[in-house]
Amino acid sequence: MIHIFIANIIDLIASMVQIYSGTVKDKGKILLLQILQLGIQSVSMIILGAIPGAISNVLSCIRNYLCYKNIFTWPIKIILILLSLILTVMFNNQGILGYLPFAVCTVYVLFMDIKDPFKFKLLVTLTFIPWIFYFLIIQSYTGAFFAAATVVTNLGTLLKMKQTTQA
Repeated sequence: MIHIFIANIIDLIASMVQIYSGTVKDKGKILLLQILQLGIQSVSMIILGAIPGAISNVLSCIRNYLCYKNIFTWPIKIILILLSLILTVMFNNQGILGYLPFAVCTVYVLFMDIKDPFKFKLLVTLTFIPWIFYFLIIQSYTGAFFAAATVVTNLGTLLKMKQTTQA
């Protein structure tokens, strides 16, 4: 039981970064904040035994860095997706649930080079929704709460962005 408490405290720290990223409009800053958040959250997932989630997060750090540096090409996307699939299959200890991080991150990888800031923020928002359920199942209650809060924060930012473009 203590490991669940410790993992949730660590995820609380990651979640603070995650929530803040929901208020940011700049794609580069979002990616850097996500690298920090994902790295911290990987520790929590390992403690909770969610190895596929941790694998996905570590690969997501690499993905975000390559995207931030504008060197995220289609061949690199394919390599990361294949690497994610191979590692998920090799280390999946969660049955069908263990494939959720792979599926969500694959969708994100395929579309994350969207140039339109509104569409990118929408992608970020939609890909957070499945994580809410994943966190609940692995007992990362702070992760689930703050993933839901991030969705709400991002929706607010999307509304503001939409109003700004219509003004």
